[in-house]
Amino acid sequence: MAISQLSLTDFRNLKSTTLDLDPRLNLISGANGSGKTSLLEAIYILCQAHSFRSHQLKQCIQHGKPGFLLFGRFEGFKAGLAKNNKKLEIRIDGETIKRRSELVSRAPVNILNADIFQLIEGSPQKRRAFLDWCLFHVEPDYAEHWRKFQHALKQRNRLLKSRKDLKLLEYWNQHLIDPAVEISSMRREYSGAVENILTGEFGKVLSGIPLEINYQQGWPAHQDLAEALHGHREGDIRSGFTSVGIHRDDIVMTSEGRKVGEILSRGQSKRLCLALLLAVLNLVNKIRETRIILLIDDLHSELDREAQDLVYDQLLDMDLQLFISNIDSVAPGSLGAKEFKLFHVEHGIIKPRNFS
Repeated sequence: MAISQLSLTDFRNLKSTTLDLDPRLNLISGANGSGKTSLLEAIYILCQAHSFRSHQLKQCIQHGKPGFLLFGRFEGFKAGLAKNNKKLEIRIDGETIKRRSELVSRAPVNILNADIFQLIEGSPQKRRAFLDWCLFHVEPDYAEHWRKFQHALKQRNRLLKSRKDLKLLEYWNQHLIDPAVEISSMRREYSGAVENILTGEFGKVLSGIPLEINYQQGWPAHQDLAEALHGHREGDIRSGFTSVGIHRDDIVMTSEGRKVGEILSRGQSKRLCLALLLAVLNLVNKIRETRIILLIDDLHSELDREAQDLVYDQLLDMDLQLFISNIDSVAPGSLGAKEFKLFHVEHGIIKPRNFS
């Protein structure tokens, strides 16, 4: 769902304003530190109710102000988000909602920034989150399975840490296993789907890099999860946490049998990470048939001109609403004659601007 209008008040260093946005392409120019990334962050928070820059939303409140307010007009609904030091309030079409997932499911949003390259070099958690974003938006039951699993895991870990009422471990095992098995099945299926898209439609972005993607479950392959939990019971009691389960899954990427992180150059790694993001965007686009909001933060500093043009060509072929930040006031040549809006940010002031 594209966002047609954004209003922000007392958010970070940005001056309060209302912006009318292009449904397909929005460019954001300005010097480093001017507030370009803060503008992208405001859009992200309005769609996700959390930030890609900070673990605590209160850090986004402008200095000296009691709170911030974000409001957006989307295709088919309006959303508002207010945060002060005490609480977060989310409204859709004027009604307060209790679950963040109700907002998140309305307007799929993702971000392409330097963090994307952690898909290869980062922890398994990064790769799980990458795939789970796709699952959340294409599998209707995923969110509920995830909620049940997280609740059961929290309760099981609480018992292990306290070492009290350990007879209840079996009870929470049963509540943990069913949703975990469902999510495991989804992760396995979509790992294969992403690999198929990568090696097919986005082979050019990979630039000839052979690639295999394998889902690696977070417990021994020769056991089912119930057996693994039973077998690790004493070790879990000693350590105070659950050592097997989908929270230990990984998405393993190899090239001709070797882990990609061991053999790819920095440039090849960047291309692979970009191709992975393009693949999941493409998958969600096809299944959801709804426009995804994609935020691109200073892609030009990470890629050479050839790779930039290749990525833009692929993105413009998808049904996306793009927000692209760049310090230049010159439209990337690969955008050609596409219609777009340009916003210039200077000292926190955002102004619509025309290219000369």
